Amino acid sequence: MTAALLQRSGYPVITANREGWGLWETLRGRLKDLGIVVLWIDEAHDLFCADRHLILRALKSLMQGDEAVIPILSGTERLHEIVRSDPQVQRRLSTLILPPVSEVTDGASVVRVIREYCRIAGLEPPLDADLIPRLFHGARYRFGRCIETLVGAIEFALAAGASRLDIAHFAEFWAMQEGCPPGGNVFLAPDWPQIDPDRNEADDPPARARARRRRA
Repeated sequence: MTAALLQRSGYPVITANREGWGLWETLRGRLKDLGIVVLWIDEAHDLFCADRHLILRALKSLMQGDEAVIPILSGTERLHEIVRSDPQVQRRLSTLILPPVSEVTDGASVVRVIREYCRIAGLEPPLDADLIPRLFHGARYRFGRCIETLVGAIEFALAAGASRLDIAHFAEFWAMQEGCPPGGNVFLAPDWPQIDPDRNEADDPPARARARRRRA
């Protein structure tokens, strides 16, 4: 990660024999030279697959000294647990947990986001009245998944040469991501609120067994 950050900053080619901590100190100096005061690391939970204590120590070093930088770490709930495992890191960082999106509080904002993404992509925005509740349900009421689904739907629309984004493009992307039949697609099924996106069909009883129970 340190080597990637240095390369993104325009630093010269890094030799393979440089040690990790030496690279980290070089990165700190590089950030100071460039006047960078905020470093945002997305998917940060993946960093801790290696030496958790070494990485937490590196993060603490970012926030110390004359060249102190403000780190922003974003990721899954697991990231919050990792940060809490080190009292010094936890004391230096504030935690913001994004709540689930709601049609009442966030529906209008997401509509504006969709319109802006469509404008950038050169598409007319969708007209489907029930798109937002279906989108929220399929995205497990998580904002990041809503955006991921939106981008995927736009890609399908552009690939098809469409002039307008519509719910069918969302259905195509969601079917590809979830591997679901049309009847289990939240963007197609009439009874979409009854669909559990996280249901594992392998755990369902066989259809014959279900039929016997209904007859009984």
